[in-house]
Amino acid sequence: MHHRVADHYRAGRLLLVGDAAHVHSPAGGQGMNTGIQDGHALGRAFATGQLDGYEARRRPVAQRVVALTDRMTRVATTRSSVVRGARNLVLPLLGRTALPRKLATELAELNYR
Repeated sequence: MHHRVADHYRAGRLLLVGDAAHVHSPAGGQGMNTGIQDGHALGRAFATGQLDGYEARRRPVAQRVVALTDRMTRVATTRSSVVRGARNLVLPLLGRTALPRKLATELAELNYR
């Protein structure tokens, strides 16, 4: 699995959205949500004439999504028996905390509306 975020979302008249701007693990199913949100943000930027602000608003979101999906993928696919054991012990305990709701909110990208 690899991940990337474009250095810039705009070069003159060329603007990047979705998978053209960021590629990441499918962990958490955020790719489509992020791409749709990019498209919405770009539409608003066009409508308000603020194209230069599009990258500043959306690139940090992509960086956050990429970081989260990378961590989720590493935890899920670890080859270390020690890490797997710790993961399998800790995750059920974390399920009894506020973490599941916080994670669900993050995965649904409700913080970026």
